[in-house]
Amino acid sequence: MTVNELRINEAFDKMLEELDIRAKDVCDRSSVSESRLSQFRSGKKANMGTCLLDELLDAAQSINPRARKVFAAYLGGNYKSVDEMTMAEKGELMIALGKSIMSSVSTDSKSTKTF
Repeated sequence: MTVNELRINEAFDKMLEELDIRAKDVCDRSSVSESRLSQFRSGKKANMGTCLLDELLDAAQSINPRARKVFAAYLGGNYKSVDEMTMAEKGELMIALGKSIMSSVSTDSKSTKTF
C-alpha cells in the first residue's frame, strides 16, 4: 500500500464525509446496523464482507450517485474517477481490491459473522 492509498474502511469513511452522507441513512437503506457500520468505519472491526460492503455502497449510491466513484478514487490512492484513470492506475486499483477481497475472504471464513 502506498502513502496515498487508504484502507477500505478509511476510503468508505472519507466517501461518506465528502458526499455528506449520514451513516444512519446508509444503514436505513441496508441490512447493516449502525453499530456494525461504526465499528467498520473506525477500524475496530474493519473486516466487512464483500457482500455487505457492496450493499453499503449500493445504499450510499442511492443517496448520492457519485458514491462508488468517490469510494474507488479514495481506495485507489488518487482522487479521480475510474473513467479518468490510466490503464496502469486501473490495474493498481484492481490489484488492491483483489488483495483486500482475498484478505476478507480468509478472515470471514475463520470468524462468526455478527451483523
